[in-house]
Amino acid sequence: MSISFPHVGTFTYVMESICYEMGRKDVVVPNKPSYKTKQLGSRHSPEWMCTPFKMLLGSFLEVLEQGAFELVGTLFVDYCRLGYYTPLYELILEDLGYDFEFLYLNFNQPLGFIQEMKRRTSGLTYWGTFRAFQIGWIKNRFIDLVDKYLYHYQAIEHTKGSAQAVADKAYRIIVETRGMNNIRKLRKKIHKMFEKVDIDKKADPLKVVVVGELYAVVEPEINLDIMRLLNELGVISYTPITFCRWIDIGSRANPFVRPTFKTAIRKAKPYVGYRLGGKTQESLGYAIMYKEKGWDGVIHLYPFTCMPEIITRSIIPQVSKEHDMPILSLVLDEHTGEAGLKTRLEAFTDLLDRKRNDTRKK
Repeated sequence: MSISFPHVGTFTYVMESICYEMGRKDVVVPNKPSYKTKQLGSRHSPEWMCTPFKMLLGSFLEVLEQGAFELVGTLFVDYCRLGYYTPLYELILEDLGYDFEFLYLNFNQPLGFIQEMKRRTSGLTYWGTFRAFQIGWIKNRFIDLVDKYLYHYQAIEHTKGSAQAVADKAYRIIVETRGMNNIRKLRKKIHKMFEKVDIDKKADPLKVVVVGELYAVVEPEINLDIMRLLNELGVISYTPITFCRWIDIGSRANPFVRPTFKTAIRKAKPYVGYRLGGKTQESLGYAIMYKEKGWDGVIHLYPFTCMPEIITRSIIPQVSKEHDMPILSLVLDEHTGEAGLKTRLEAFTDLLDRKRNDTRKK
């Protein structure tokens, strides 16, 4: 009985690693979403559901066709519909006649979370199961590091594709590295790998931070690989929106480290005093934080019908005006076209470039 999970950007490498650490050798690794994935998910989803729901359903359908039986799903109480996706997926897939079983990971019940994981391991103890999850969150840090390097070096590389080639190799090294001692050495190894990329050291590129709904930010298929598109315009891109926000228990439990998302929430309090779901507070707070860090602009991504991010979108003009930070909001769905997106990005980067030149002339 093979185990699988939906494709979710580079977090897919983390899920693959956790499954291997659980002792599972029957992992069905999902393919990157395609137009077919979008069509599959949309065909079998309620029309009013957000695009992430449809894309994830399409990914589940594809891994089931590849022979998967156990599917990893989440269940948690939240201010967003995401926490309730899996029960709906289960009903839809049953109606379609598939034979499967969901591995429910309930983030609101840590003990039940580990118990459910342990039941799906190849005979690991509770400690061994927790260790597999721990290795996953540590590897997540290195996956995020590769993403950070990629979207920096790719903007100023001399040979197009060289940074991506290094990143692809680094992702596989992270997945395949075993043993905590070897895993902890990955940071220096990744740094040395990217140092070999030939870059324009005299370049003075614009820097744009990407915020918004989690899936819309981390899955290139829904955002049309916006990070790469920005790099192709000579703009360094980065996002603080990653899965470390949830699974990195080590960082969250460290009293000497203040997670960046908590700083972002604090800065957003004057605009949104309470949690409204999704990344409403974080998106606003990060816009303020990266203005203070000297970044040039913000791009806010959200799926069509995403209620929390629609609230963010309505407050963004005020944040942009009060902090003099250009912010571009982009709504995404399964019909979003690359040509139109490129045009908006080109106009936005031209605006940022003129703004920076005007500021330097003063």
